[in-house]
Amino acid sequence: MIPVFLIPLFYSKAFADYATILVYHRFGDDRYPSTSVSLEDFEAQMKFLREQGFKVIPLSSLINSLRKREKIQPKTVVITIDDGYKSTMKAFEILKKFNYPFTVFLYMEAVDRYPDFLSLEDIKKLKNYGKVEFENHSYSHRAFGLMRDTETFLKDLEKSEERFEKIFGHKPNFYALPFGYYNSEILAILKEKGYKAVFTQDPGNVNNFTDLYRIPRQAIVGSWSKMENFKKKLFREALTLQRLIPTYGFLEENPPEKIGAVLKYPNLYKDCRIYITELGWEIAKRKGNFVFRDNIPFLKRKWNRVGVKCRNLNGKWAESFWIIAR
Repeated sequence: MIPVFLIPLFYSKAFADYATILVYHRFGDDRYPSTSVSLEDFEAQMKFLREQGFKVIPLSSLINSLRKREKIQPKTVVITIDDGYKSTMKAFEILKKFNYPFTVFLYMEAVDRYPDFLSLEDIKKLKNYGKVEFENHSYSHRAFGLMRDTETFLKDLEKSEERFEKIFGHKPNFYALPFGYYNSEILAILKEKGYKAVFTQDPGNVNNFTDLYRIPRQAIVGSWSKMENFKKKLFREALTLQRLIPTYGFLEENPPEKIGAVLKYPNLYKDCRIYITELGWEIAKRKGNFVFRDNIPFLKRKWNRVGVKCRNLNGKWAESFWIIAR
């Protein structure tokens, strides 16, 4: 526990430094409204970042800072795009206007093979811009995080790296998990294979306590792609958790006795809530630095996202999420 007289010092450390990593998929594609953002909304969001003084930096720069535990500058944002759909070129025209860097995580089987995805000529145009980073998003884009069979994941990883290296001449440094699903086994594999960072689609912002092999990103898609949600995600602080209960990945028992987390800075938070996908939000019970909910029913979904959010001393929400599966 933090002594009361030290709270201001820890408060500034806990809340001052965080970055937002945005993740988009499709742009201006009415065929897939749940994963697309309109071009009008996307341009308005990029304009908002410029007008409000946000600093859009390359993903690699942020990861280098996190690895060195360097101070994160206020209002830091990173733009990522998953899959490499053809509509990425529409977003590119807008991103060029603002001179913003961005990262494309490529579904390697689809690149230059399927008509709805980027061609090698498209990739060449993006590379010529000089501010685009390309990284790995698997070969076949399957829900590996929900599979207990790691061999399937290993074979796919090998194929994706082989094709990536053939196109770009080097191995990828980062990996974005298909559908955002993960478990402890595949995260350990990616770390062992030399990846410097792994990205989920858990909501949340990033601070110096963020696990580099389970980095959250704010999804700006479908009904979540409107400006109201965009702004909310930018100003939602990162909640630092010391322990997840149960931890991410496959459950050892269903139902768990309790679901919650141990807060790293318990004196700085109040009004905590716990989220479970199939059960929704509930006001958390609290014992010291442990916030939780109990009386959990049998969880029927293949996977659930668990979230903890609490108000800080300024009344702002801070949040953190993870995935459990059965």
